[in-house]
Parts: sequence; C-alpha cells; structure tokens
Amino acid sequence: MDSQVALIDSHGNLTELAAPDPAFGAITILDFDRDVMISTNATVRGQSHIRYSVKTVRAGLAGMNPKTVFSQGERILATAQRRDMIPDLLTLGGETMTLGSWLKTPMFSSFPVSFSEGGVTYLWKESQDGGIDLYKGSGASTSTIARFYSSDFVVTHDRRIITYRAHLDLRPEADLIRERVFISCVLIVQKARRNAKAKERDSASQALMISSMAVPGGGF
Repeated sequence: MDSQVALIDSHGNLTELAAPDPAFGAITILDFDRDVMISTNATVRGQSHIRYSVKTVRAGLAGMNPKTVFSQGERILATAQRRDMIPDLLTLGGETMTLGSWLKTPMFSSFPVSFSEGGVTYLWKESQDGGIDLYKGSGASTSTIARFYSSDFVVTHDRRIITYRAHLDLRPEADLIRERVFISCVLIVQKARRNAKAKERDSASQALMISSMAVPGGGF
C-alpha cells in the first residue's frame, strides 16, 4: 500500500504518491489523479484501475448550474445539482433530497459538517495542516477515522518540483462506509474551495474600489 509511483514531466518534475502516516493506521488510501475536485479520478493505492470518478457538467437554464456525478465504473453513486436561489439537490442511494439535509453545516460557519449513516453521526472538521478530518460520533469520545490531504509539493536542491498527490486515508470504520466518506469529502472540498475563491474575488474588488477612490477623480 505504501509503494511509490512517480511520473516525470518534460521538465524533470515529479508527481508522486505521498507516504502514508503509519501512526494514523489507514487500511485504504484513495489517491486522486488531480487535486481538482470537480473533475478527478480516485484509485485505491496498490491497484492500477480507477475505482471512483467525479465529473461535473453544466446543466439547467443556459448551462449555468453545475451538476457533479460520482460513479464507480458504469454505476452512478450520486449526483449533486447546484442551483441558484433555491437549495442544491443530492441524489444518493436512489433518493433525491436537498444537499443540506444530508450534509449539515452550522448557520454561520463552514465547519463542522455532519452526515448520518446507519444511525451514527459523522463529523468533518478542518485539520491544522489544511486538510479535513472525519470523526465518528459527536460526543466527547469521538475518534478520527478518515483524513483528506490536499496535494503538496517540495522544491529540490536542483530546482525540480516534486508534487504529492491529494489522497484520502481511511481507517477500518471509515472503509466500511467508503462511498459515503468519499462523496461527502469531495462535496465539502468543492464548497470550501468555492468559498475561498469568492472571498478572494471580494477582497480584490474591495482593493480595487479603495484604489480607485484614492486616485483624484476616481470613483463616482
């Protein structure tokens, strides 16, 4: 499971699988071929075939509403339909519901995000290293059962770049509900990155406004 696969581009840069954390004790690691959660594939480490795929297409009026499709081979696991002004929709296990009724978030915060499976509550929380961790249970005795790591990179002494792929590490309890963990993780990372981009745009707009007001004759 900890074998390293390296890809080399025309500039000599490497893409590798990140070494697992022995202390975490994952029994399954899903490696993403791209750290772009709207369109990516995930492979079980140690295997060569793609296990899960994520594709996002444009749907709705004028193609303005993205629809994300989760699949395993030819089998569709879930679809998430983003919509303007009205709640997003999720189809999972043959049932269609609002996305917010399955993945629940606090009123004024992005985390923690919870979902229930088999009468058990699971919580996704931000980790200190920029990833997200999944906890089983919502009480004081919660334990981490899955961990998502974004892609990372290092620069070597000869100025080559080594990129480590994004991966989702699962302990036995998370592996029992692997598909739910995978789907919820991807949806949460999608939303977190979308919110981060929105904040960047807002900050850039505010900076531009302040700059225009500081120029003589600027503004209205």
